[in-house]
Amino acid sequence: MTIQRQKQNNSALWLVLGGAFVLRMILAGVTEGYPYDMSCFVAWGEKLLADGPAGFYSGGYFADYPPGYLFVLGLVALVRQIFAIPYEAGMTYVLLAVVPSLCDCAAAALVWHIGREKLPESRLPLLLAAFVAFDPLLLFDTAVWKQIDGAFALPLLLCFYLLEKRRYLPAAVLYGVALAIKPQALLFGPVLAVCFLAAIVQEENRFRAFLRCFGGAALALFPPLALGLPYFGLTNLLPKLLEKYAGTAASYPYATINGFNWLAALGGNWAPLDNTVLLGITWKQLGFFNILLVTLGLVYLAAHSVREGRFSPLLLAAYYGLGIFTLAHCMHERYMVPGVLLTLLAAAHWDDIRLYAAGFGMSLTGFLNLSTVYSLTGSDDEWLTSATSSSVAILVGLAETVCFVLLLFAVWDIVVHDHALPLPARKAEEAAPPAIPAPQPKWQRKELLAMLALTAATAVVSFTYLGSLTAPQNPLDATDTTLTESVTLQGDTAALWVYPGISYGGRMTVTDAAGTTVYEKELDYSTCFSWTSVELYADAGEVFAQQKLVDDGGFSDVGLARERDLRQAVLRAVGDGGDGADKFRVMQIHAGLLTAGCRACGAFWVRGSALRARWEPKLSPLHRLRAEGQPPARGRRWKP
Repeated sequence: MTIQRQKQNNSALWLVLGGAFVLRMILAGVTEGYPYDMSCFVAWGEKLLADGPAGFYSGGYFADYPPGYLFVLGLVALVRQIFAIPYEAGMTYVLLAVVPSLCDCAAAALVWHIGREKLPESRLPLLLAAFVAFDPLLLFDTAVWKQIDGAFALPLLLCFYLLEKRRYLPAAVLYGVALAIKPQALLFGPVLAVCFLAAIVQEENRFRAFLRCFGGAALALFPPLALGLPYFGLTNLLPKLLEKYAGTAASYPYATINGFNWLAALGGNWAPLDNTVLLGITWKQLGFFNILLVTLGLVYLAAHSVREGRFSPLLLAAYYGLGIFTLAHCMHERYMVPGVLLTLLAAAHWDDIRLYAAGFGMSLTGFLNLSTVYSLTGSDDEWLTSATSSSVAILVGLAETVCFVLLLFAVWDIVVHDHALPLPARKAEEAAPPAIPAPQPKWQRKELLAMLALTAATAVVSFTYLGSLTAPQNPLDATDTTLTESVTLQGDTAALWVYPGISYGGRMTVTDAAGTTVYEKELDYSTCFSWTSVELYADAGEVFAQQKLVDDGGFSDVGLARERDLRQAVLRAVGDGGDGADKFRVMQIHAGLLTAGCRACGAFWVRGSALRARWEPKLSPLHRLRAEGQPPARGRRWKP
């Protein structure tokens, strides 16, 4: 890569990250956040500022987070106190979102860095970093929901990236930082253990590897212990921390807590763990069985990849994190965020199209999950018990499971078969630049003359057979109106011509003066833009054109003239304006020629005698409400 191109990529990266951060700040300022989390974060910060760390975890006070992030909340409370910022102010929301937003941008920069190591000459790392920066899941989680998953996920990402580089001790410290921020870091503990055990197998000096393993465990425990010391004191430090982590894990005894995963697809959202799923198996038993399967898969993949020299902590962490979210019990909607980011990091490292697809797909399902829960907060359907919200949970849970299966297939193919599937665009970038084409030869005179002659002949033929110039004109709308026109014509009826326009269903009926049906035509999508000729044999007499309107439609205009006289006369249709689909474009009568048209039924014309035409369009439920003057049901747009 040239120095100039590298500078351009760096500038583009900073532009992307700056735009992503500004967008998060704007969204944070104009949205209120998830009310339960927001109230906890603000209250915790104010309590820490008022009582200090030693008095924070007082008896009976609800605080289910470990001490790691409480200092940030206390700093937010201090800024609010200095500048007298009220709780309801948008600046409070912005302050709470600053640190997680910076961490989201740092995660996008990490993705760019890993991708550039794999594809230094490609623009793909920048595109992937831009996706992470504007990932709808991360945007909603950080800027709208205002959770701190970005601050929790970043140390985990750095941990497994350093493990990919075999820098075990700094990785252990970063894992400890994540553990101090949120207890969900324990979900990735088996992956960390596998990585240190794999280092023992890969290291020639086994004694040094064992020392590194124990040293890594001690370093992983150091951040939560050090950050918890001001809160619990030296004597109660370890038991209080264990109580805090165990209590948080056991505080939600449900199959899934608004996490749209495989258990939600089975109908387990907010289902008690002791309820039966199938054949006497409870949700808790099913969850533990799935955890065992995912863990056994982790052990097998790790052992096989170590033996074959393809050990990848990023790949294993992505598999295990999303495997636990998809199949285990007690999962919240946001527990998938670190797994999605790890999948995108693994995609940047391996340049595998299936990993890209899995990361993109789970970003979408995660966004749908969070937005559904957020939008129903405070409503009657907050627990997602209605038929609609339950169906959404099931469908999104199935989609998330499909994405995990795709991830599992990619991990298996890479680890077991050493087969990565790169994007096709990479081959095009690595190909040699195309040769400059030869200049276009000049046109010769005979070639120009031949082309002009062919163009002229084509134009003459095209305009000759262009078709009839008769078309619907002068649109006029009508609603719930009966329209009748009487015309007396000389001579016998020769033929009836029908020309439907864009039709949404309905029927046109033509009757004579005695009420006998002369012609009837069903109008649908297959009848549009074609003339149909029907031979008629009737006496001359009076012509009636009538339409019963039950929707946005109607005769456009009606005119009467004698033969070879194009003066329009007699009647113009009355009607009420509307914007529906069934709008007549034209209704004209010219010297024995009766013409009518509409978007729904098109046009018809009659040469001859006493006929009656009636259009009866079909009515959609929303159009029926509008025709009756009633407001639509919830969720539909209403124009009075």
